[in-house]
Amino acid sequence: MRIVLRLLGALLLLILFAASYIYFSSLAKIPESRFTPDNAAAAPENNAPILLFGATRNTGLEFAKQLSARGEKIVAFVRPSSDVSALEALGAELLMGDAMDPATIEAAFASQPFRAIMSTVGCFSCDPPVDFTGNKNIIDAAKAANVPKMLFISTIGAGSSKDSLPALPSYFLRGVLPLKTQVEDYLKASGLEYIIIRPGGLGSDPATGKGLLSEDIKAFGYIDRIELATLMVECIDSPSCTNKTLTAIDEQKKLPW
Repeated sequence: MRIVLRLLGALLLLILFAASYIYFSSLAKIPESRFTPDNAAAAPENNAPILLFGATRNTGLEFAKQLSARGEKIVAFVRPSSDVSALEALGAELLMGDAMDPATIEAAFASQPFRAIMSTVGCFSCDPPVDFTGNKNIIDAAKAANVPKMLFISTIGAGSSKDSLPALPSYFLRGVLPLKTQVEDYLKASGLEYIIIRPGGLGSDPATGKGLLSEDIKAFGYIDRIELATLMVECIDSPSCTNKTLTAIDEQKKLPW
């Protein structure tokens, strides 16, 4: 009986230790320094639209909704198999293709002038992975079409922020993080103007108004997609965001739950 009690006590201590580790390692690290885009609310000087990649759902769709709300024409590159009902509700112009097919991307860029591109392209389970190859195809086509700027949504844990991500999400994202890093490096070397935003853990709760950007590579936290989209809209036409790599978190969300 004593042996059973000792085993149960040891198991309980192990569970408490594991729970404590998960809790404290998951706590957000709010940066002291914050980045505020200049002229965030100003209308773009160039009236050409932004070509959106990955806008049928989640962060990309929230970005499209906010662009539409300020009166912008929405043009989205979508796969034929995608559910485009939400984009159609915005009156979006849909350009069919696949990020793994360079010819379809080139045709999209040839359809009209664009002032910038936005990409959230990525996939946890795609075979072959699209994260690097798909975004590389987009970058190459944008450069050939003389589109000057790309906004790329990466993630905390990529590139110089590798050590900022706790062990548990690092493990689950181990196949994605090197690909995101490759995209960041390729974009920076491409000659395009770039804006790289690395959000923390993403959620789908309503906006809090507490989203922030920072150049602090040690920052870690969480942010809802609608809040992230607001920061993206503020940055896309701001000269101060050009050639910046920024972390995006919500100062109000200290834990993922």
